[in-house]
Amino acid sequence: MTQQATLRIPALHCGGCAKTVTGSLETLPGVEVTETDPGSKLVQLRFDDSMISLDEIREALDQVGFSPEN
Repeated sequence: MTQQATLRIPALHCGGCAKTVTGSLETLPGVEVTETDPGSKLVQLRFDDSMISLDEIREALDQVGFSPEN
């Protein structure tokens, strides 16, 4: 089932950061980034929870240095 999530990422400061976050998320199965906004430090995404969990998405962001707030 498709879920939506908004994650706040304090380390999201610029367009380069946004590109890194978007690129790393879109390599994950079943994940689509709908918006990445460095100004608000928010990432909005859709994901298929039969393919990946929100915890796995958070872990992937941790691995590239962009840990979301809980």
